[in-house]
Amino acid sequence: MTGKVIWPFDPEYEQARQEYNRAINAYPLAIVYCYNKQDVANAIRWSEKHQVRLRIRSGGHNYDGYSTGTGKLVIDTTLMNDIEVDTINDVVKVQAGTRLRKLYEILYEHGYAFPGGTCPTVAISGLVLGGGIGLSTRYLGLTLDSLLEVEMVDAKGNIIVANQQCYPDLFWALRGAGGGNYGVVTSFTFQLKKKVEKITLFQLKWNNNRPARFRFLSVWQEWLEDLDRRMSAFGRIYKQGAYLFGFFYGKPTEASKILEPFLSIPGITFENIEYVDFIEAVNTIANTYPKSEKFTDTGRFMYKHLCEDELRKLINILDHAPTDYNSFIKLYSLGGAVSDVIKSETAFYYRKAKYTMAISSDWEKNDAAPINKEWVAEGFKYIKELTFGSYVNFPYSKLKDYEMAYYGQYVKVLQNIKSKYDPCNVFSFPQSIKPL
Repeated sequence: MTGKVIWPFDPEYEQARQEYNRAINAYPLAIVYCYNKQDVANAIRWSEKHQVRLRIRSGGHNYDGYSTGTGKLVIDTTLMNDIEVDTINDVVKVQAGTRLRKLYEILYEHGYAFPGGTCPTVAISGLVLGGGIGLSTRYLGLTLDSLLEVEMVDAKGNIIVANQQCYPDLFWALRGAGGGNYGVVTSFTFQLKKKVEKITLFQLKWNNNRPARFRFLSVWQEWLEDLDRRMSAFGRIYKQGAYLFGFFYGKPTEASKILEPFLSIPGITFENIEYVDFIEAVNTIANTYPKSEKFTDTGRFMYKHLCEDELRKLINILDHAPTDYNSFIKLYSLGGAVSDVIKSETAFYYRKAKYTMAISSDWEKNDAAPINKEWVAEGFKYIKELTFGSYVNFPYSKLKDYEMAYYGQYVKVLQNIKSKYDPCNVFSFPQSIKPL
């Protein structure tokens, strides 16, 4: 094995084994930080020789810890974080371990926006291979919609370059179902779509305002129906109030008109609608994320219009939350550019969903974990009744038929591609795609 290898007896091991979600507590056999694709290939071959199962980690943000495992060899691409920008062809090549904050900052230096996620320490790999939802999604598409090419190390340690012409079936699968299933992706090449300097950032809060929550949910679903695609938003409803934030690729005066249905909800406690540099907007949202946390979280795709009784039941779930501010139902806007793409063009199955609804809770002390997990589990049962399909980037161990939940009618096709590129199931984890 080459690269920087951390064993359990090394002083760095305790820190190296940690995931972003500190509720995950696994003890790998070893962690290999790869400097290049050859290190990745050597680690794969070493694992085969020594019959040690693999896990693949880029940012360590997998909600259920599928990027690590006790007794496993963790292949970590953190140190592979180079970015090459081609301003002539509007293309960027990004190595697998690159964190979103670095990617945003370098692209902005060249004048580009990018349809990534919001948490700054998420790596590009997990985000794009599962889809990629963020605050530019409705305007610029999912992160995977900009993908031109991937470089991947397969189960035998061979380097594969996949795109529309070479290995097109693998390239199709990697766009929406690629996270940890087919190999270790070492770099991504994206088409850059938008030159931008300033956008409108908006943040609206209704703290300590329980009555605002029902109105918020009602407004949200009506508002999304014909929303200007230049605007993307995330919503958060909790026991004591609600919060809306997002980006608008336009001026604040126009944004304020679009946001009027929310601005008319009584009792707003914080209102910020400002025209700022794109990178300032990205960093303002990024800075709301902690360096790590203990949490459980899962999300589903919403297609239907909820009636008053269904909205009331969601509010009732929040009324029984274990915390006042850290237990949420979260909403992520879809539509716009996401639904423009023909469904069959990528393995992201849920193109026509209106939005994603997630339920999440976090805690500080370990003894609070059971009550928070139970609240999420109970709330998820009801949200599952209202929705269709689960977002693979919000994985949840309690899903019974997880392949169908994540990939819909694409499951058999994906299993066939798995059989072709990884017939011995080298790349496996509790919710991986299984070969036929």
